[in-house]
Amino acid sequence: MVLTAASETTISLTYSSFYLLAVNQEVQRRAQAEIDRVVGTSRLPDFDDRPFLPYVEAIYREVLRFAAPSTLGAPHALSEDDIYKGYFIRKGTMVLGNIWAMTRDEEIYKEPNKFNPERFIDENGGINGNKRILAYGFGHRVCVGKYVASASMWIIIASVLACFNLEKSKDEFGNEIPINDDYDDLSGFFR
Repeated sequence: MVLTAASETTISLTYSSFYLLAVNQEVQRRAQAEIDRVVGTSRLPDFDDRPFLPYVEAIYREVLRFAAPSTLGAPHALSEDDIYKGYFIRKGTMVLGNIWAMTRDEEIYKEPNKFNPERFIDENGGINGNKRILAYGFGHRVCVGKYVASASMWIIIASVLACFNLEKSKDEFGNEIPINDDYDDLSGFFR
């Protein structure tokens, strides 16, 4: 089960990151310029570079916000009676965190349906204080593979950006073929 969950979420997020970078060329170019400036072109980015690549980090965070592989958190049972926004919830009730709704909260994320890594960048070009990555869950039942998953996704994104340009395909006449915006980021396990 653990291997399945890890592979399904990583595949889903990788597909989503490829799609989002391909349709957001300006984001891709800015990240590639950052990698070239910090890392150079003679090697791939590594984890020692992560603190010095804030825009790549912002892309990683925005992919997880925009395309979380699980729209609902793991079920939790209340350990005691609770009241939430005036509603009484009995001990033992199963509750689910609505990750999709939390990552689309307009009070926190302006234009939440837009892919925008800049929302994680501060006025000095560094990562801002928003460390909310809800894709791994929260509370006592946070994903046990959170740190491995984070490292895996970050290095995939950084390495692909260092090596490739994700672009639209071309037809036999050299014309760009539009990317279908109805992409399916589902790998079948969590939704």
